[in-house]
Amino acid sequence: MRVRGLRRTLLQGAVVVALAAVLSATNVSAASTVALPVLKCPTVFGVTGAARHVPATIAVKGAGPTQGLVAYTNTEIFLIGPRGLRCSGLVAADGGSQVIAWAPGQAKPALHAHGVGLTLTIDPACAGCRADDACPFFTQLARKLGFPCGAGVPAGEAVVRRSPSLALFEDPPGVAGSGWPSGGPDPANGVVGTHGHPVGDALVYRSTCTLPAVDHAICTASLNDVIARYG
Repeated sequence: MRVRGLRRTLLQGAVVVALAAVLSATNVSAASTVALPVLKCPTVFGVTGAARHVPATIAVKGAGPTQGLVAYTNTEIFLIGPRGLRCSGLVAADGGSQVIAWAPGQAKPALHAHGVGLTLTIDPACAGCRADDACPFFTQLARKLGFPCGAGVPAGEAVVRRSPSLALFEDPPGVAGSGWPSGGPDPANGVVGTHGHPVGDALVYRSTCTLPAVDHAICTASLNDVIARYG
């Protein structure tokens, strides 16, 4: 589970049809901009300090349904999802950042959980964390960081590479793949990308949206925003 790397850094510092639909929708349009309300999640911080400001709203660009959506935040990054979810955040001492949102009444999702959930992790510094997030999509980066990928793309997972710095994946229902969460009755759609040069210094971001197929448009909006905001 990708929280491992962030927790380690925190402790050290402080102490595809559906996939094709996502691909066609990730051409974010600047034609429309919507202000979504921001919801601050209970967050663990690796470094204490002054209270962090959270805006009341954030601007989201691109076409697609936004009614009933909010931006979950740990004060550093934003994850677009349906209103009414539980959420938690983490901001590590090295700048690593994470937001997880899940349905009320279910447990906080592990990597291969069977409930719905959305996750976003950004790793700018920790080598092991970046390699963990990069695998199995950016094997050259993982090797350069000193943590080669131990396995390839999971069986049954569909992957499309939009560019040398962006990969999109889908885990169909029942496929316990790269999605966090994945393996349950709902499809898991996700994006993994790198940002920055040289390769060894690249930030790695990774996000998954696991919702019923009827809510596929919500996942499209969420992943679009991740790409536009952090890619």
